Amino acid sequence: MSKELVIIRHSFAEMGRGNREDFLRELTEQGMVLANRRGRALYEQDIKPDTIYSSSATRASDTAKILADQIRFDNRQIQFDDDLYNISLGDMLNWIGKLDENLNKVMLIGHNPVLSYLAEYLLDQTGFHMQPCDVVWIKMPIASWMLIDKNCGIQQALEL
Repeated sequence: MSKELVIIRHSFAEMGRGNREDFLRELTEQGMVLANRRGRALYEQDIKPDTIYSSSATRASDTAKILADQIRFDNRQIQFDDDLYNISLGDMLNWIGKLDENLNKVMLIGHNPVLSYLAEYLLDQTGFHMQPCDVVWIKMPIASWMLIDKNCGIQQALEL
């Protein structure tokens, strides 16, 4: 048995302006186009998660909805979580460790720097800097999410 994470950074978002709260930043037109393109590529490669978790920040949740539409995942089933916004690596690992064991492939949409740190940690590689709408698919030969650990993952090839 194995567990898989499909880690996706939110797409291009508008720059913060004045008092505009970071949490509410929306996708740019370029961001919407890129998210649609990524979603189509994932669909063409038959990437079908058991569920999708997303930060509830606007730019991440909008990215999640676009991706879900493209991969034919019911976007009413996306699970939005405030805890995924501005989360530390340690807290992210604890969050993953508590995932439902019936889930084997989870799509996770969120923010940097934690997503890049997570990929580095699971793959035991340095130098990850996920760009907007980058995707890292990691397969882990573990039977339980609680067993997630450093260097437990193998990066899977994607054509994006």
